[in-house]
Amino acid sequence: MYKREYEALLKTKKPPKASLFYGACSFQNNFLLHETLRVLDAQKDEKLSLYFDEYHFTTAKNFVSQSSLFGDRNILIVKSDKVIPLKELESLVELCSKNESSYFFYQYLDDDSKIKTASKAFDKKVDATFVRLFKADYNDAISMLMEEANKHALSISRYAMQHLYMVHMEDLSLCVNEFEKLALLGRDIQINDIDLHVYGLGTVTLDSFIAKLLDKKDIKEDIERMSLSDGHDEIKIINAIENYITQLFLFHAHIKLNGSFDAKAVLGYPLPPQLANQRSSQSIKLDLMMYKALLNLLLDAEFRLKKSSNLEKSAFLLSSLIKFQSYL
Repeated sequence: MYKREYEALLKTKKPPKASLFYGACSFQNNFLLHETLRVLDAQKDEKLSLYFDEYHFTTAKNFVSQSSLFGDRNILIVKSDKVIPLKELESLVELCSKNESSYFFYQYLDDDSKIKTASKAFDKKVDATFVRLFKADYNDAISMLMEEANKHALSISRYAMQHLYMVHMEDLSLCVNEFEKLALLGRDIQINDIDLHVYGLGTVTLDSFIAKLLDKKDIKEDIERMSLSDGHDEIKIINAIENYITQLFLFHAHIKLNGSFDAKAVLGYPLPPQLANQRSSQSIKLDLMMYKALLNLLLDAEFRLKKSSNLEKSAFLLSSLIKFQSYL
């Protein structure tokens, strides 16, 4: 099941008795659980949360097996980066199916491929489902962040939110973690506030880093800071550069076809004028063969980072980007 299908299910006010949430985005994972608990109007004393190593099958089984004496419920929440054995999951799901007062929600936070077999326990026949979460597209991500900002009583321009999202390399959770701090400013948040108060890449913003990369400037210190920054691994950095170069290619193609650029026509959303002008200027400096070479290099680097377990990733990232600059 996809996220939108599950959200449609929630609108019926009848969530499944057992649900598995997994995939590429921890923010959406937590969001779906929160929305499900809100629909259930779950009370604190009805929930048992077992996080990571706290999970023990006997504890979980005993909890969902309890009968309700006063109309309350047994809502089991397991959040883990480990796969629960299939037989244990089948037992917990079946118990919830048979016990009117019991619910089970499993938040899995690791490699999708590992959970494939275990997801079979969440079968519709026993009122269960699993939801695979993918990275939100750009517009959906910004919309989710704007909605979350409203919940924090944070007034922020859409341009500033876009900037925050890029500074944090398109990580929704890291963006939301900034809201409480930014709300303390007590005014509308603008782009310069993000630059002044947010340190997503160890004081290196994505735009300034890629500008240095494309200008063939020294990036060694920037790479070191980004590699040490929490939540920003080498694959995310490569993915961010891939996205940026792809954007430049779209600008390049649009300019070649139309003789001018329009950020909204190219990307589906507007950019601040200074950023749109920068993208346009950068895009026309590269020809089609250069785009092909740069994207092939980045894709190869991403593949090796994902598949090589014994790779010194920070050093490999730096060498790949130095090679990237040699192509320019």
